[in-house]
Amino acid sequence: MGLPVIPFGTPQSLDTDPAALDLLARGPVARVRFGADGPEGWLVLGYQAARQVMTDPRFSREAAMTAATPKSSTASDAPDVLSNQDAPNHTRVRRLMAKAFTPRRVDAFAPTVQRIIDQLLDDVEAHGAPADLLGLFAAPLPIKVICELMGVPDMDVTRMRDWAEKLMAVYLYSPEQILAAQDDLQAYLNELIEHKRANLAEDVTTALVQARDEGDRLSHAELVINLQSLLVAGHETTVNQLANGIVTLSRHPEQFDKLKADLDLVPGAVHEIMRYVKFSNADLPRTAVEDVELGGQLIRAGDTVTLPPHMPNRDPEAFENPNVFDVTRANADDHLSFTYGPHYCLGAHLANTELRLALRSVLARFPKLQVAVPDDQLVWKDGMIVRALRELPVSW
Repeated sequence: MGLPVIPFGTPQSLDTDPAALDLLARGPVARVRFGADGPEGWLVLGYQAARQVMTDPRFSREAAMTAATPKSSTASDAPDVLSNQDAPNHTRVRRLMAKAFTPRRVDAFAPTVQRIIDQLLDDVEAHGAPADLLGLFAAPLPIKVICELMGVPDMDVTRMRDWAEKLMAVYLYSPEQILAAQDDLQAYLNELIEHKRANLAEDVTTALVQARDEGDRLSHAELVINLQSLLVAGHETTVNQLANGIVTLSRHPEQFDKLKADLDLVPGAVHEIMRYVKFSNADLPRTAVEDVELGGQLIRAGDTVTLPPHMPNRDPEAFENPNVFDVTRANADDHLSFTYGPHYCLGAHLANTELRLALRSVLARFPKLQVAVPDDQLVWKDGMIVRALRELPVSW
């Protein structure tokens, strides 16, 4: 019997790959092949093994930035992106970016997020049921939030959303279209950065331009590529996890009813949605720079190790009854969907804040909210890094 081949052929839905669950049941680390005729490597599935890979410097992101290493998209291999770096470069850039992207800044921004949420829900209510909650609410919300946080004018929000979607595509657009979107976005960010240098404001772009650490600062190229990463990750992840969370709740009506009856459960429900739902087809491959013991396997120097962040969230050694969706799960916030250790997502607090405020506001406004079509009539986008619906019809 040959090696398992990844990526698995799971249709675009929220279901976790059965083949991946089968491999996890056999052990925390599996030998796999990248594509039918591709090279061999390792798939990390277990929780503790995943945390080791995320924190052990012997597994290098920088060493994986080669043409021979399997990639999830054409836009994922820029060496200046924070998630693609190792210490000391990663430590330096992250320290500077963290000065601009603090939990305090996000908390101070929460009333603005709530204002945008309320305006969009007014539009949903004015439209009347049934309504497309994705098109009217979940899709415009994160891009409006991240653009306001970055200091992007309202008139440019639609363009930013189009660029972000193209940069999260795998097969939906041609490589030429994706790279053209990246070029256009970077040209825009060049102008935005120069504008903020001359016109300081209370926004993240200005804060990143001004960030200093013992005389050090981000280069112009570092500013551009990391603002691009912030935009793309901050938009597409939140769009789809909000919509996917509503779908997941509708699939578990007893949990949905429990949440509607007690909105104080929303913060925990958001963590459980992040743990339970596979929202992304992406991973961040690493290359072993020396021989390493991992999950009972010997990983040789030069081997590729890939880590889909959602699979460790289904490890029964970390989560009791991991395949059960439970909005009251006590340790749901131990999930690894934002990764762990030095590469823990800088935008995690913003994403959690946005999802928490959005979900609570939707259910407070529409306490009888239901998905308006059967599960098998939901239409999914093909060729995206994230698991993305085309629309989400709801009634209330």
